[in-house]
Amino acid sequence: EMTVPSVSAKEVYEKREAGEPEVILDVREPDEWERGYIDGTVLLPRGRIEGRLEEVVPDKDGLIVTH
Repeated sequence: EMTVPSVSAKEVYEKREAGEPEVILDVREPDEWERGYIDGTVLLPRGRIEGRLEEVVPDKDGLIVTH
């Protein structure tokens, strides 16, 4: 069984500052996204992940953070 580790906002910030490549997926709905988002994130609502994940995240070995 695969486990998904949790990371804190501070850890994500530190990785970004260190230049570590990552993809941050915002899995909220578009109306939630419009109220505010983290710069550099990709909007991919939870219900659409299966159909578009490979398109949005081509590097399957990279860090993927969901918000």
